[in-house]
Amino acid sequence: MLTKANRALGEWMKLLVVEDDPLIRRSLSEMVEAWGYARDTASDGEQAWEMTRRCPYDLILLDLNLPRLDGLSFCRRLREAGGPQPLVLMLTARDTNQDKVVGLDQGADDYMVKPFDPDVLRARVQALLRRAGRPLTRTARWGRLSLDRDGHGARFGDQALSLTATEHRLLEALMEAAGATCSKERLLQAVWNWSDTPGTESVRTHVKNLRAKLVAAGAPADLVETVYGVGFRLHADHAT
Repeated sequence: MLTKANRALGEWMKLLVVEDDPLIRRSLSEMVEAWGYARDTASDGEQAWEMTRRCPYDLILLDLNLPRLDGLSFCRRLREAGGPQPLVLMLTARDTNQDKVVGLDQGADDYMVKPFDPDVLRARVQALLRRAGRPLTRTARWGRLSLDRDGHGARFGDQALSLTATEHRLLEALMEAAGATCSKERLLQAVWNWSDTPGTESVRTHVKNLRAKLVAAGAPADLVETVYGVGFRLHADHAT
C-alpha cells in the first residue's frame, strides 16, 4: 500500500470516486468532500485508469458495472501495473459471497454492497486508511497550532479557527509537510479537485486568507512562510 513512508513529500489525502450513475456519483462526491478530502470523479473505467496514471490517490471508491472498462478489469490492471498502489473499496449491487471473493481476489481491499449507509461507508474508509498507516482521527500539531483531521476543526492556542473546507485541506497539507516547502503545483493537486483545479494565483489567495485568520487568532505573521518562486511552508521557529 502507498504509506506515508514511501509517498512523495507534499502529496496527501485524496480519493477517486468511480461510478457511471451520475446521481450516485454526485452523491458520493459530495459525501467525500463533506468528510474533508480532496476528490476526483470518473464515469468509466478507462477514464479512471488515465487519472490514476497522472495523480496518486489514497483510496478509490470503485463501482463494478462500468462502461469501457469494468471495475474488476480496472482493479486487476491497477494491481498488475505495480508502483504506488491506492486502496480500493468496491461498491456494487452484486451481493453474493462469490462476487465478494472475486472482487477481493482481483485486488480490492474491501467490498460494500449497495445500497449502503453513508456512516458505515465513512467508517470503512477510515478503517482502511488507518490500517494503511494513515490515521484520520488524531490531531496534527505545529507548536500552538492544532488541526483535527476528522472533525475539520483547527485552533491556535485557545482560539478556534473558522476555516473553509479548502483552507482546512490547505492547512493540513502544510502540516503534513512538517516544515518542508510545498510547491504551489503540489498544493493544487492535493487540495483541489481535478475538475475545478484553479491556477496558482488561487493558491496565493487562499494562503493569504489562511494567514489572516491565523493572525487574527494570535498566530505569528510568518507562521505560514512564503518560499519565493517555489511555494509555502510552516516556519520552523514556531514548531515548538
